[in-house]
Amino acid sequence: MNQASERLSREDSARWYMSTPENPMVIGALLLFDQRLELEALEEVVRSKLVPHGRFHQHVVEPPHWFARPSWRDDASFELREHVLRLDSSEALDAATLARVAGERMSAALPPDRSPWSLELVDLADDGSAIIARFHHCISDGRALVALLGELADGLGTADAVSQGTRRSSPPARRRGGWFARIASLARFFTLSADRDGRSRRPLSGHKRVAWSAPMPLDAIKSIARGRGHHVADVLLAGIAGALDRHARRHGRAPRSLHALVPVAAPEQASGDGLGNHYASVFVRLPIAATTPSARLELIAREMAVVRGGSELGMAMALMRMAGAAAPAIERWAVRRWARRASLVVSTLPGPPVPVRLAGRPLSSIVVWAPAAASVGLSVTFFGYAGQLRLGVLADEAALERPEDLVAELGASIAELGRGGPVESP
Repeated sequence: MNQASERLSREDSARWYMSTPENPMVIGALLLFDQRLELEALEEVVRSKLVPHGRFHQHVVEPPHWFARPSWRDDASFELREHVLRLDSSEALDAATLARVAGERMSAALPPDRSPWSLELVDLADDGSAIIARFHHCISDGRALVALLGELADGLGTADAVSQGTRRSSPPARRRGGWFARIASLARFFTLSADRDGRSRRPLSGHKRVAWSAPMPLDAIKSIARGRGHHVADVLLAGIAGALDRHARRHGRAPRSLHALVPVAAPEQASGDGLGNHYASVFVRLPIAATTPSARLELIAREMAVVRGGSELGMAMALMRMAGAAAPAIERWAVRRWARRASLVVSTLPGPPVPVRLAGRPLSSIVVWAPAAASVGLSVTFFGYAGQLRLGVLADEAALERPEDLVAELGASIAELGRGGPVESP
């Protein structure tokens, strides 16, 4: 990982070329602390635990030939202060201002001549602190980000608990059906029609808005899943579909079924240090206009059962490697064509199962915003931390101007699933 020049893997190359000026493939996180965090303490932790990974002092160099892949190159002028800094602010931020600032940072491009990551510290009005973290997806996927959080956490035992919890929560997909299932998955992919919802197909503006939910007890979601005989991910997908249904009706629009890109982990692909991308995204139809919440959940669970069979994931991984091996111009064209078939990205990510401390301060909560490729303007991410679940919404303002409205609808949608019936809109 510390070579002076090294080509990106095929998967990481594909993530690099999924970026557009309007929609950079940057995974974001908001780390919230109830106490003030000192910049010097954060710098010391990052210097000793994060920077030793080669990727965090290397930048991406575009290929010299049209058929070559980009490469990593050591940053000879690496300066930690360019990556770990305090955002200038005349006063501590309240919740609304923090959301605005986080949206602005998620809209800003990471400099191409430096390693593509940053940690930006802000003070909060309640005497707490927050870190707005940004990592380009060619460095790490969501699971690798959780592993890095474990490394940054104070105490070796806590870091071990973080990584163990992540491994337990990400079992490998089971491959069933052999070649027939793979051929069926390939046929399904190439015959999948593009979503035609007008709002989701608007050209992106490049201006991001973010929102996040209050913490939700993870046990409550698990209870709904057990009661219905389905997985937690099925319940969360149904909850988002219900929230989109309620949001459309509240704004006087007829709800339409949409396709979501759902990242699925492939743990057997993990590299030695855990960095890079070890997942692929599969298409899942969200039956937003289903007659009842129960019917919506059953339809989603049926689609997810196919995904868990493994053939869809294997096909998606193969297509990703093919894209990474293609010439950059072909790769960008393929990504644009691929992304037109979906309207949003829905990610579920298990985080640390126990509370952690970072730079001497307890980390109270975590919000994550997974990126969306090319023309997809909406990404929703469920992240679990210490028994709580939070939803993070990242939206291009052309696709969704007020992501906080979608967050507000989620609670009612989950309640529908818990009761088995609809909740009346006020």
